[in-house]
Amino acid sequence: MRSLAARLTMTFTIVALVSITVVSAIINWAINRQFNDYLEQNPFSITGPPWQSMIHPGVMYHHMIGPLEQGFLQSVNKWIWVAGLLTAIMAALVGLFIARKITAPLKDLAVAARKISRGDLAHRVEVKSEDEIGQVARSFNAMAKSIEKNNELRHRLLVDIVHEIKTPLTVVRGNLEAMLDGIIEPSPKKLAAIHTETLLLSRLLNDLRDLSLAEEKQLKLEVKQENIGYIIRQVVEMFRPRSNDESKHLNVELKEDLPAVLADRDRLSQVLYNLIANAFQYTSEGDYIRIGAHLDTTIGGGVDQPVVTVSVEDTGEGISEKDLPYVFDHFYRVDESRSRASGGSGIGLAIVKHLIEAHGGRVWAKSELGKGSTFSFTLPIAQTAKIAQIGD
Repeated sequence: MRSLAARLTMTFTIVALVSITVVSAIINWAINRQFNDYLEQNPFSITGPPWQSMIHPGVMYHHMIGPLEQGFLQSVNKWIWVAGLLTAIMAALVGLFIARKITAPLKDLAVAARKISRGDLAHRVEVKSEDEIGQVARSFNAMAKSIEKNNELRHRLLVDIVHEIKTPLTVVRGNLEAMLDGIIEPSPKKLAAIHTETLLLSRLLNDLRDLSLAEEKQLKLEVKQENIGYIIRQVVEMFRPRSNDESKHLNVELKEDLPAVLADRDRLSQVLYNLIANAFQYTSEGDYIRIGAHLDTTIGGGVDQPVVTVSVEDTGEGISEKDLPYVFDHFYRVDESRSRASGGSGIGLAIVKHLIEAHGGRVWAKSELGKGSTFSFTLPIAQTAKIAQIGD
């Protein structure tokens, strides 16, 4: 019997039958007992010698139960069992109704799961109750929505990877073939352009590798005590020429008494580079980009723990409320019309999230459309840091 509704109905029916049988037997016994007690208490019931009651108390009263009394008892017993049978049938019908009521949402879930497994990711289950089954339906819909979103991102991933790899390869191939055919002469400027395209391609491949390793918990961290202020200033200096070229204000605001953090210097530099590069991509001439760090506290396990909070703030175009929850997703672009040169490939922030969480910190973003964005992350200080080593 594979049907859950059939099993529940059978269970309800068996429980009802057993319960009714026990109750009927008890009632039958009680009626007969009460009837015998009535006969015993009847003053006209003593018709035999006293020794007969000591041998078999019920024998001396048996002759008093005539056809009418026996018919009465048989009628009572019969209706007890008829009532029990009718009650059992009603219990089976009620059990069938309840079983179908319980299993109907589960059948809907099974149908929805089959549809989703066949590719219909837009299918959802109707939530009909607020009980545990309703909660399961809501969780299923949330899962289906997440799968649909991930599938869209995965599709975008394939498109972006093809575009990101194809474009520099096309430029490199076209230039090299033109040089080989003698159409253009090799020159430092042409070679520099080819070199730039190879760097873009190399950066994309490195990002994809890091993201894949991070998701599989295989990315190793070489952690030690580091001066967070020194690392921030080093990375910021890499962007000074770009800030001058694009006429953007790049400022650093650091507290002088920042404690050391336990971190992988290269990976932390990569996090800062990605966040600052993201700020440059979404700001215009005259906008401000501020990098700050200060000592803060966060609650972990019910205890306040000291952390260093680093923020990268800009006065750029900002991020809409509907896009903000997805900025750390893979290959998510707030503006899909941006080219790879201006909008990036959408991998950097995903890598930031994985790396910061691997260091035992957390990362988040705040933004208001038209007023700029702030990306922040925390790092436990060296004395209390507990690193979640990727790959352990």
